[in-house]
Amino acid sequence: MGCWGMGLTQSDEFCEVYDQFMEAYNEGKEVSDITAAILEQYHEEFNDSDGVMHDVYFALAKAEWICCAQSEMILSKVKYIIENDLNIDFYRELMANESDLKLRRKNLQIFWDKLQTPRKSAKKRVSPPKRTVLDKGTLFWYKKRSNYFAAIVLDIVNRSFLVALSEPLNVAPKTTDSVLNARARTASWFDLLLSEKQIHIVNIIDIKESYNGRAGIYFNADIGIYYCGNCGSNQQWDGCNDHNNHWIFPNMTLRDMLSAENLPVTLYRGN
Repeated sequence: MGCWGMGLTQSDEFCEVYDQFMEAYNEGKEVSDITAAILEQYHEEFNDSDGVMHDVYFALAKAEWICCAQSEMILSKVKYIIENDLNIDFYRELMANESDLKLRRKNLQIFWDKLQTPRKSAKKRVSPPKRTVLDKGTLFWYKKRSNYFAAIVLDIVNRSFLVALSEPLNVAPKTTDSVLNARARTASWFDLLLSEKQIHIVNIIDIKESYNGRAGIYFNADIGIYYCGNCGSNQQWDGCNDHNNHWIFPNMTLRDMLSAENLPVTLYRGN
């Protein structure tokens, strides 16, 4: 268990349990089922006498309160832990000093008092964004800040996607030619699961070439994926700041990327 303060939310267990609960809640699952599933998961490793379980119950209590679905079982567990100073004793074992323990006790009482006042309305469920997995040969564009970027999915190897990206553009490349004629900036392998709101598909073209072994990745059924080195993530599609760590294609367009020979096998080091 990791904690970084005396607040109720300042522990790994509390945050993980609460986030797990709300994720399941937003997926439409019943509160009682979520609580039961989380407790079953933790009881496989801990019993209720373990201090780690305190934050599990605290997080469940807050989540149920937020969702206007408080259960007597969770409330009684929290009440017992707080009234008998069990959590204070646990934090004392974690070497908290008396000043910290005083603050912790105060925060626990505030938390308990809050649980005694039911919310007027349950937290609305937030539907998770739809995710799209792009096919090989997909031409698309996306916008980041004030710039537009063209992109091609060149290959898919064992659920990793090789994407060639353009230099920043002033206008959205909404045609096949405008995507293919965009100047290439970088190419890298991504776990390409994107929100539908982030991407704008222009076309899907037929790409027959295999890029396995290109741009720093090689897949073999016996050894799995072997990375020679690449840089990038689906959160940084405008490329990396360090030009020594990503692919550089001077004077090439995305159309040139349709030939696997134009992607190096080993990492190209820029000047």
